[in-house]
Amino acid sequence: MYKQTLSFVASATLVASLGANTLTLEPIVISASKTEQSLKDVTANVDVITAQELEERHITSVIDALKTLSNIPIAQNGGVGSQSSFFLRGFSSENAVVLVDGIRYNDPTTPKGQAQLEQLMVNDIERIEIIKGAQSGVWGANAVAGVINIITKKATEKLRIGATAEYGSYATTKLGANISQKVNALSYYFGANQIKTNGFSSSTPKGKNPDDYEADGYKNETLNAKLSYDVTPSDTLNAQLHFIDAFAQYDAYAQPNSEANEIHQINRLGSIGYVHRFNLEDSLSATYNISSFDKKDPLGYTTAFKGRHKEGILQASYHYAPNSFLVIGGNALYSKDTISARELDSKGVFLTNTNRFDNLIVTESIRHDTYDMFKDKTTGKIGAKYNFTDEVSFSTNYGTAYRVPSLYEIINIHPDITALNAETTKSFDATMQYKHLSFTYYNNLVDNLIGYVSDPIMWWIGGYTQVEGKSRFEGYELSYKNTIASDIVLDLGYNRLWAKNQNNQEIQRRAKDTFRSALDYYGFSKWQLGLNAHYIGTRYDDLAQTKQTGRYTLWGAVVNYDATESLSFYLKGDNLSDKLYQEVDGYGTAGRSFYVGANAKF
Repeated sequence: MYKQTLSFVASATLVASLGANTLTLEPIVISASKTEQSLKDVTANVDVITAQELEERHITSVIDALKTLSNIPIAQNGGVGSQSSFFLRGFSSENAVVLVDGIRYNDPTTPKGQAQLEQLMVNDIERIEIIKGAQSGVWGANAVAGVINIITKKATEKLRIGATAEYGSYATTKLGANISQKVNALSYYFGANQIKTNGFSSSTPKGKNPDDYEADGYKNETLNAKLSYDVTPSDTLNAQLHFIDAFAQYDAYAQPNSEANEIHQINRLGSIGYVHRFNLEDSLSATYNISSFDKKDPLGYTTAFKGRHKEGILQASYHYAPNSFLVIGGNALYSKDTISARELDSKGVFLTNTNRFDNLIVTESIRHDTYDMFKDKTTGKIGAKYNFTDEVSFSTNYGTAYRVPSLYEIINIHPDITALNAETTKSFDATMQYKHLSFTYYNNLVDNLIGYVSDPIMWWIGGYTQVEGKSRFEGYELSYKNTIASDIVLDLGYNRLWAKNQNNQEIQRRAKDTFRSALDYYGFSKWQLGLNAHYIGTRYDDLAQTKQTGRYTLWGAVVNYDATESLSFYLKGDNLSDKLYQEVDGYGTAGRSFYVGANAKF
């Protein structure tokens, strides 16, 4: 058992292991500028959650993975699979672009086009990249708070077969299997995963135990497939498919014992692509992506939802000097909400230039997007990083970004206006790193915010409109991760957030302070022990600040045991103090929970 840690000079090393073995890995590679780079060479502020971290902590979904970070508060309406929101640097979910192997996962049928990360299981994920700050200059519309880039696993030359099984509280079962190999020119990876749980009541009165009401269950079956074929040593064809079939029971608002409500959702993500490599560094690629989202809610106000994205991307990278390269390309994106028959077409071109001058790295990005319904947008980003020594560095970024109105907002426009415009954001951050300690300050100013306004007398009449004034999301992050003894790894993180709307009011559901800590011990042969804590500070569920949902600490622990090189077992405990808390007012959360499982790898 090896523990992989990420130092804040941005390299990944294996710092603890069975016995006295210690290994060093190559630096983590990420895709912040649409091409793979070592994390230490990226100016953007980035968090990376690796497959090994997901496996060691036995995390279920992507939304659960984000909960391990202090700088992304989460609000979820119940248990596994229930509706969730995340707040990257204080921004709500629709302000982040979410990609799965480059395929858009933002759901056009949701009210603001946000991604439903609670439906994404992590078993076949290689890493999750969280690229923070305004990224529209690289990725286009809606990359305001940043980009969550999810990379799934791929084949290696060895035949690999894996299986996992877990059982625990709330009659939860998890099963998974995968097989992969690269055979001559052909590479394949196939994964199948299922989770079923009886769950607990999603709607729960404040101060009450969810277990005292009827349970709301969840079932998710996910299939992942990746294929690639090397036509020549320089040319590769690839294709992939991600299929999610999920059932989620839920309660009508303030009705914890309503039993018949159920959402059935099917998400399909697919792509085909071609890559030509001119040499080890330069390439040309063409990709066509489709993502579809079908949802049925028989007892809901709207009983059926159907939406899709179709996107074509052409991109090239060119190293014109030993430490300088360009990424240039364009895309055409078509989005549609089939039920409302609303459509949105956009086309974009982008250019990113990166230069390294000894200890200084500079990156500039510019992008122009045209729309059939909105004004054209040109956005940009500039970042710089200076390495004073191998242990000390400073980086800073400034960028502009925008969010276009969602199809739902366009449909439900306020009767007093004729059209909605894009929200615009200016973003700045600065990071100082010393050895394993990192401090980041960020400041985002939002103009032309889109909000829902009701008539003060006839409250049922209203719609989405532009809200006058500026909103601000400002804060700082502190992170520390290091081996503090030969067998102990300490991971700490703190985030302070000020989120104010145009009236200088604290925006609801954002915790002012969040703190996380994790301590992992590897001193026993074949055993790894982990203890973690997560503190959520003051958080209100309403603008009037009458519904407190914060000020609590959650404790968890995990024990991993390697029986053989191929077989391991684990025991995991969540909410060990059995804290009664709510992330969203009126919705329950899990009490003390235990899970036992086994992993096999051949």
